[in-house]
Amino acid sequence: RQKTRYARRLAGAVEDGSLALAALADLPDDDVRERLTALPGIGRWTADVFLVMALRRPDAWPAGDLALQEALRRIEGRDARPGPMETEALAERWRPHRATAARILWHLYLSEPARRR
Repeated sequence: RQKTRYARRLAGAVEDGSLALAALADLPDDDVRERLTALPGIGRWTADVFLVMALRRPDAWPAGDLALQEALRRIEGRDARPGPMETEALAERWRPHRATAARILWHLYLSEPARRR
């Protein structure tokens, strides 16, 4: 029920014009995050994935994404997944193309058989 409520609030904001999705394309990343996270149920991860996937921002990086954290754990040869802050720091080496790195890391994560995840 809660997710349904969030989806309805998002749809209502788009419908009444208080959230103009097309206008987000012209805003800086931080402003996009601010507008999206002002809506209930939309957090930083959702806003960052929107930046990567919908707006195709080249340097957006969803540091809170568990699949990215797990992929980083694997390529770094770690026993534990890095948290969001460490994931953010590790991704600095790919700036200004962190969205490309995210797509590659998602592919790495998804390419592993489910039984081994």
